Amino acid sequence: MIKFINKIADAVLRFLHLTKFKEQIMYLGVGVLTTAVDWVVYTLFVLFVPSVGGEFLQRISPNILSYSIAWFVAVVFSYFASKLLVFKPTDEKAATEFLKFFGSRAITLALSIVGDVVLSGEYALVPVKNPWIAKLIISIAVIIINYITSKWLVFTKKKPNGEEK
Repeated sequence: MIKFINKIADAVLRFLHLTKFKEQIMYLGVGVLTTAVDWVVYTLFVLFVPSVGGEFLQRISPNILSYSIAWFVAVVFSYFASKLLVFKPTDEKAATEFLKFFGSRAITLALSIVGDVVLSGEYALVPVKNPWIAKLIISIAVIIINYITSKWLVFTKKKPNGEEK
């Protein structure tokens, strides 16, 4: 299935004369799918799971559980999709690579929670009372940071002399 997807992507990119941007375009596609996974899980939790954490936490970050669970599911999906479709296998052991990926994504979980506090909570600095607009703003920042950390910290390839590319 992965080979089939890559063959189709290669053919489309060749046709459009965009082969030199394959990594970025494939990352964008995986990012869109990861964002969809994140939003679906987030939405399900916002709509169907009762709030947790008590009144104080709900006033500061009303969607902390939804962000956290959606983040976790999206990270697992994104790791495998990125590894198989975007960055290609590296020489690094899978467990080490996954831990680096998970750790780099922890930055975006923190960003999401801080963004929720800044945009959605009772004490919001820039009050955006609609949680979906706040989520959209936060998602854009997360996608950019995720690409940078994946490219430069997680899926790095070694040059023949042992240096990182």
